[in-house]
Amino acid sequence: MSSSEPRPVDVNGEKPSTAGKIDIPPPKTQLDKIETAKRTAAFNAVAAHFKSEYKFVGIGSGSSIVYGVEAISHHLQNHPPPEHHTNWFVPTGWASRKTITAAGLTPIAFDSLPLDAVLEVCFDGADEVDEDLNCIKGGGACLFQEKLVALRSKKFVCIADYRKNQARLLTKWPSIPIEVAPIAYGSVIRELQALGSNDPQLREHSLVKTGPIQTDQSFYIIDAPFPHPLLTSADVKSGEKGKGEGENGAWSVDALAQRIRAINGVLEVGLFHGLNGYETQKAGRTGAEKPVAVYFGMEDGSVKVLGDQGSKE
Repeated sequence: MSSSEPRPVDVNGEKPSTAGKIDIPPPKTQLDKIETAKRTAAFNAVAAHFKSEYKFVGIGSGSSIVYGVEAISHHLQNHPPPEHHTNWFVPTGWASRKTITAAGLTPIAFDSLPLDAVLEVCFDGADEVDEDLNCIKGGGACLFQEKLVALRSKKFVCIADYRKNQARLLTKWPSIPIEVAPIAYGSVIRELQALGSNDPQLREHSLVKTGPIQTDQSFYIIDAPFPHPLLTSADVKSGEKGKGEGENGAWSVDALAQRIRAINGVLEVGLFHGLNGYETQKAGRTGAEKPVAVYFGMEDGSVKVLGDQGSKE
């Protein structure tokens, strides 16, 4: 297998020194520009944040994570774990588990984890990421389990392509996914409209007669658009666009997530925000919704890293 040296990695606008090459084998099939960007980002993220001696690792859902699993498998082939050590991989859904097993890795269900088990890292994707590293997730209808796994992990590392990198959430991605109890979906839609969502919709299969899409929890997904991009903490602090509590339709990420989560019938909201894993560890806790780093595969073949001051790329 040949290896390739990626273009320079841009960490928070700075070019760090690179120690050696990131081993990226040629893909088995020809990939377009977007898929190549995802794959390059995935191999860089795994090189920086995965170790063969890790016992429990979270694996998210979506197309970017397929490459993350490929990178982990490649790493373990070249750097086997210690003797008698088993790497366990915690999926965030049915499709995630299939990706793990197809790569020859060993899955373990979230509810089968020992009570004292903590995941060393969780790799997952995102539908959109803002400059604070808040994420919209749930386009693949796995947001509840994705959040469970992230909150059980020391750190969440996000893998994405350049299209997901936006200054504010709801810039390109059109809506916020919300997982709801089937019996409550009508009431939740009404409450979302009261919060200013313009035309929240129950997500259905493309074949209408098959009905609403159901999650692994047998819940429904509502996709809720809002008229303005969501404010960051810096926006709220400046006060130029209000307090971010819905005045004139302007919501901050934190305030909107809290308001939606409080609606009766909502299981979880697809806004991943708040502290990151490094911050919770400093506070003596474990687990966080917000990633410690986001690896964006760029159009020119480079990788842009946001948020990870400790990156070794």
